Amino acid sequence: MLEEEIYFLLLLTFSLMLIQNLFTLIPIVGIVVINIALFGLVCGYLWSLATSIIGAMVAFIVFRYWFQSLLIKKVKRSYLEKLEQNGFFFVLLLRLIPFIPSSLINITGGVSSIRLIPFLTATFIGNAIYLLLLSFVANGLLSADMEGYVFVALLVAILPSIYLYRYLKQKTGIGENQKRKIRGS
Repeated sequence: MLEEEIYFLLLLTFSLMLIQNLFTLIPIVGIVVINIALFGLVCGYLWSLATSIIGAMVAFIVFRYWFQSLLIKKVKRSYLEKLEQNGFFFVLLLRLIPFIPSSLINITGGVSSIRLIPFLTATFIGNAIYLLLLSFVANGLLSADMEGYVFVALLVAILPSIYLYRYLKQKTGIGENQKRKIRGS
């Protein structure tokens, strides 16, 4: 069936990822599991990554140019301020946190002043790490040797996350101290 219906399956999984990036009605882990089951670990991961980047770009453009005036009132001002101060790192950090819906990140990016290229770069790096973790877990669930994949996936996700968290904490801490100095002057 895979060989006969490959274009249909590619279109279907792309559509699912696009919906996930616009509305987050479908859990991304479900889409990654489908991609891994259909296309294998490497191709499933690459297809998941490519469609997530395209979906994020489409969502960003839709929210930026068609719905920005409606949505800007619904996004917390603190999110927008953080995104505008440290756009790239804020998007990257959000992409690495598993329980934050992709659509929320895309909406916030779309209504903020972050530019498309830094948004997409941070999305690519964050999704590459996060989807690799999900791909290892999905592949482990589909095979008998789950423990090795989970261990590697956890290392791949945790180590960069710790470094990024410390870097952002230091960077935003310095920014806060500078703001206080300016206000005190």
